[in-house]
Amino acid sequence: MAALRFPARMRVRLDRDFRRAYAARLRRDLGFAQLLAAANGLPHPRLGISIGRRVGTAVRRNRIKRLLREAFRLEQRSMPAGVDLIVQVRPHEPRTLEDYREAMLRHAPPLGELALRAPDRGRSRPMDGTEAADAG
Repeated sequence: MAALRFPARMRVRLDRDFRRAYAARLRRDLGFAQLLAAANGLPHPRLGISIGRRVGTAVRRNRIKRLLREAFRLEQRSMPAGVDLIVQVRPHEPRTLEDYREAMLRHAPPLGELALRAPDRGRSRPMDGTEAADAG
């Protein structure tokens, strides 16, 4: 079995990618967080985490981020390719890794499939700033 890794290419880091996921408006409530999805046009899924100071101290926020990244890393083969998944964390006590894994496994694949089928909801735009001109 190949090692499960979480390299930089599997992370959503750019503001425009977060904005695309917010604009796609495909969301699921996880209780402790909200999960958003948007097609990214890549051959693999990516994870982005949005966590504010309201969630708690830096120690708490970093623990939650580590657990969410690990849950994604372990379940990445269950995630649909070509989807950006954004987790907007709400204030909560950190849960166990299994809780985060189970939430990812239950909600991310169906939401990702929906993002892939949705016509132009959050689809990637060309990165060089060019767009096809409207015929008309």
